[in-house]
Amino acid sequence: MKSEQKDKREMHKATCADCGKECEVPFKPDEDRPVYCKDCFQKHRTPRKSTLTNKTEMKSPEPKPVVEPKPVVEPKPVVEPKPVVEPKPTVDEQSILLTKYQYLLADFENYRKQVSKEKENQSKFGNSQIIQHLIEIYEDLKRIVDNIDSNDSSLNGIKPVIKKIESMFKEQSVEIIPSVGTDFDPNIHEAVESTENSEFADNVIISEIQSGYKIHGQVLRPSKVNVSKHKVLDNGVNANE
Repeated sequence: MKSEQKDKREMHKATCADCGKECEVPFKPDEDRPVYCKDCFQKHRTPRKSTLTNKTEMKSPEPKPVVEPKPVVEPKPVVEPKPVVEPKPTVDEQSILLTKYQYLLADFENYRKQVSKEKENQSKFGNSQIIQHLIEIYEDLKRIVDNIDSNDSSLNGIKPVIKKIESMFKEQSVEIIPSVGTDFDPNIHEAVESTENSEFADNVIISEIQSGYKIHGQVLRPSKVNVSKHKVLDNGVNANE
């Protein structure tokens, strides 16, 4: 039966792709599929391998690359640094260090006193310029009071202002420099005139032209004064003697 079925197959003529001979094949030739005659087909046929499973060619697995183990690196032991032992200072070195410390302490104390004094001076004399302007206003008000009629009603507004200024001067340690009848002192007085007067001793202040003021014991404005001078004769003898 099998041979009869083979004979009933439709044969197709084709040209062998290897030798070029005409041959008959039981399938319709395809341009993309090469056709071989029986002899050439046997040449190109590869023998079946014995190790086939389910008619599927099994490929041998590729060998895995051998990975060499990495060398084990032992950790280096940690060496702790030895503490540095400083040599103890000798007696002479101790004395030098103590002297340096004393000088440093003295410098710091002087600096502290200087800063404290500057703050104190700033607190005392920081308003000196304002007080100088206030003195001029105070003197103007006093001149108005001295030259105005005592019955003038404006005195009721000026006198309280003068008292407030005098109270403020007292709080700020502002005081008037004494002048008339005292000896001339160039540190607190400024001689703008000199007069020959036998009633006063030589170099005594006869009159005051402008009052002087102190603040916390320091001169804020010197007094402008007229100083007595004795007449001197041509021979250098004092005429009042």
